[in-house]
Amino acid sequence: MLVAILKNNYGDTHLNWAKACDKYGIKYNIIDLVSNSWLAETNASNYDLFLACPPGREDLFKKMYDERIFIIERVKKKFVYPSHSEIILHENKKFLSYWLESNAIPHPRTSVFYNKSEALEFVRFATLPIVGKMNIGASGKGVVVFRDKQRLIEYIETAFSKGIRQAWGPNTKMGGYGKRLLTIIKNPQRIIDRVQNYKALYAEVQRGFVLFQEYVPHKYEWRIVRIGDSYFGHQKVKQGDKASGTKGIDYVLPPDSLLNFVRDICERFNFNSMSVDLFDDGNGGYLVNEMQCIFGHVQDYICEHNGEPGRLTFENNEWSFEKGFFNSNLSYDLRLENALHLIAK
Repeated sequence: MLVAILKNNYGDTHLNWAKACDKYGIKYNIIDLVSNSWLAETNASNYDLFLACPPGREDLFKKMYDERIFIIERVKKKFVYPSHSEIILHENKKFLSYWLESNAIPHPRTSVFYNKSEALEFVRFATLPIVGKMNIGASGKGVVVFRDKQRLIEYIETAFSKGIRQAWGPNTKMGGYGKRLLTIIKNPQRIIDRVQNYKALYAEVQRGFVLFQEYVPHKYEWRIVRIGDSYFGHQKVKQGDKASGTKGIDYVLPPDSLLNFVRDICERFNFNSMSVDLFDDGNGGYLVNEMQCIFGHVQDYICEHNGEPGRLTFENNEWSFEKGFFNSNLSYDLRLENALHLIAK
């Protein structure tokens, strides 16, 4: 077997795939999907599998990656993991809102305006608070909760003139400052890399449209993850107005109704590597907030029950918890196992 790892424009996330391949003794080549030679390189060998790591920081490279994955999977008919259908939803809040609405999947009401006058008219009748989001951006950055209509109007005026940006610098809600400082002391290059990252994020300007989402009152946000036949879940604890990006985790085992809701979505659309963030709707149902096919996690596990890490599986029409560590190497080991299973299948 020969595998191609499709590097993106930022950092070394592709090395997680390389580490997984090394663990399982699989030969691989790394292809820089940003390079002009990307297509020739993908055609140079008869690859059995293409392993993707989609970017989520700059809109320019997000669009590039989506387009080139489309060519590899849909035109060249190659096996890509995660699939194009999963990748296109990744860090694309506009597209996700269209996709959820079109497929009648419950989610917070979302409006996307490319016309300034239409956006300003929307403000006249909007119920506050309301959430403004940048189309791309993880960990809650680029998300603003508006409780004042004048601020909302100013936000729209800025979006249709000079554009809006994410805040410069680290996410102050993530905590762990002692651990971060220790990491920097051990590896001073890390602070240089971080500053370059902050510069790139701040340079990302969203201009010409705005995205508003209904504010859903919540104390926490559920995160449910599917990787193959393994499911994981916990609550992301709210700090201030947001749960995203706080890194506060409460390892509460998700109810069967929530697991069934996410499983139905993944089965319906053949999603094998997907993280789904959801709110309780207050009536026993759930609202999908975000979906990402590649995601990080703070601990070396995602799910816990009675102090024991593990996973959830669905067999004989029943959910059960299995103890163990299944999320090594930021879950890339488990993803590779799933990809190999799908090829064999």
